[in-house]
Amino acid sequence: MGFLSFAFNAATVVLLIVGVVIVGVVLLRVFGALERRMSSPAAGRFFKFAGYFTLATCVAALVGGFVLYVTRAPDKAELERGMAKLFTYPSNRIRIDLNAVSEAQRQELVRALQPLLTSTSREFYQRVTTRRGGYGVEATLPSYYRLSPDRLEIATGESFGNGRTLPPLFPQVLAHAANAATVPALPAAIDARIVTGDQAPVPLSLVSKTAELMVLTRQTLRGTQPLPAPCLMAIQAQVPTDHFEWLFDADRNGLGKDVRLQVNAVPGVLPAGEYELRQLTLLGSERRRVLWERAAAQGHVAVQLGLAPVGLRESPGCEARLLKQLDRAWTVTALRNVSPALASAVKQVDIEQRPSRFSPWYAGFGWTAAPP
Repeated sequence: MGFLSFAFNAATVVLLIVGVVIVGVVLLRVFGALERRMSSPAAGRFFKFAGYFTLATCVAALVGGFVLYVTRAPDKAELERGMAKLFTYPSNRIRIDLNAVSEAQRQELVRALQPLLTSTSREFYQRVTTRRGGYGVEATLPSYYRLSPDRLEIATGESFGNGRTLPPLFPQVLAHAANAATVPALPAAIDARIVTGDQAPVPLSLVSKTAELMVLTRQTLRGTQPLPAPCLMAIQAQVPTDHFEWLFDADRNGLGKDVRLQVNAVPGVLPAGEYELRQLTLLGSERRRVLWERAAAQGHVAVQLGLAPVGLRESPGCEARLLKQLDRAWTVTALRNVSPALASAVKQVDIEQRPSRFSPWYAGFGWTAAPP
């Protein structure tokens, strides 16, 4: 970077000098030609004065421009960012075709994708050394986006073509968002039951509007509370108070092994399925008596369940497998709960894995820098 900064500074000074000399010589020749054509001595003296005055102005502009550049020159990080924009930089393009949605929904889609835009920006950091020590300077080359009624285009600031990949799970999330508007909505309550060992099944009603996936909240999209463990679908449920003792014991001491949740089919929307029940948490007061009194008054116990597809291991990459193994009705429902814009606006997604050269100065109109 030191050589680049020196070369840029030297080139700037040389161009200033050459520009001023050329302008001065051209103007002197023009005024000299005009002076020779004038028969009046007064007119000749005027053009001679104008020529020298112009040359003096050019010299003053040279000195002033040089001083201004020296005093207000960009730091090394800003300079590197400017050079990248000037000579273009490798960038990956993401094209999202949109459904016929309103302007407000399109703007909400941009806000929902803010984590993607932020995480694909490029950071420049340079260390500046002085006689009194040193300090660091930073600059950010943001991702850019261009929004039209039928398309959202994204040009990443940092290329992910050389060993880098998109931020975790965004390809899968965007793939699930594509045409999500065509997936029927789940009913508000879905019948299911907990099956464990020789114990009688525990019936319950799943509240579909509470379904959340960790991959759509903590890692990629905005969400309310991160899930307590990875690779799970969290959903709230209502259980009859007859099973309060078992639920309280499971909340305090854990579930043990081989506890399953069997979900009834919703015709035309959700097939019947079986999931591993890995977490169960009672919602409400931690005091047993108060919680029981509330449950008795409401006629049910409110719980939050942590579900995983059968056989899904919690290992690196399990988030992507969770998205793949869950039924699309669940993933789209979770997407609608967290980001309605993604679930309604996205029609088709095209992610270019091979980077191309990009600069917002040359790429046409309409590009907007993503906010930090």
